[in-house]
Amino acid sequence: MTVYTGRRVEDHQDYLFDELLPNLVSYAGRSETPPEVVVMAAFLSLATILQSKGLGRETLMEAIDAAALQAGESEWGAH
Repeated sequence: MTVYTGRRVEDHQDYLFDELLPNLVSYAGRSETPPEVVVMAAFLSLATILQSKGLGRETLMEAIDAAALQAGESEWGAH
C-alpha cells in the first residue's frame, strides 16, 4: 500500500463534512434507508478497497481507534 506521509484527516474535513456526509445522508433519505446503514455500507466498501490495496486489518483498526480519539479532541468531532 502507498503510504501518504504528511497527510491528515483534518486536511480533508471540508470535503468530508461539506460534501461526502451530506451526499450519504441525502442518498439515505431518497432511498428511505437509515443514514447509519448507508454510512456503514460506504465505510465497509471503502475498507474493503483499502484492504485490497494492502492495508492490513490491524492497521485499519488502529486508524479507526486513532480517528475516534482525534475526533473527541477536535472542535469538529461533534459534527
